[in-house]
Amino acid sequence: MNNTQNAYHRGLAVEQKVKAYLIAQGLVFKDENFRAKCGEIDLVMKDQDTWVFVEVKYRARPTHGSAADMLTSSKRDKLTKTMYVYMAKHYLNPSIIDHRIDLFAVDGNRARWHKHV
Repeated sequence: MNNTQNAYHRGLAVEQKVKAYLIAQGLVFKDENFRAKCGEIDLVMKDQDTWVFVEVKYRARPTHGSAADMLTSSKRDKLTKTMYVYMAKHYLNPSIIDHRIDLFAVDGNRARWHKHV
């Protein structure tokens, strides 16, 4: 397995750990790895009546910045567009359905959940 494949599999493993953590915190799992032309959403959860679109960022080492730094404004814009595509596809009207984007940043073994990014 090459480095790209290893990174991909590590990323999937981190996403699964984040999913398990969020479920343990009381969120309900709805979907994962939703893809649209404008981007991808790692996890879709519900926090009571609020739909939560979770971006998981992982950095094994801080040599290229922190995981949280990876959520640039252009990436945030893509996430927002993808969230609206998901909502339209699932007949969720964003003007009446509570929703938010969260970032789950994992740096090595340290994780931080940023709500409402």
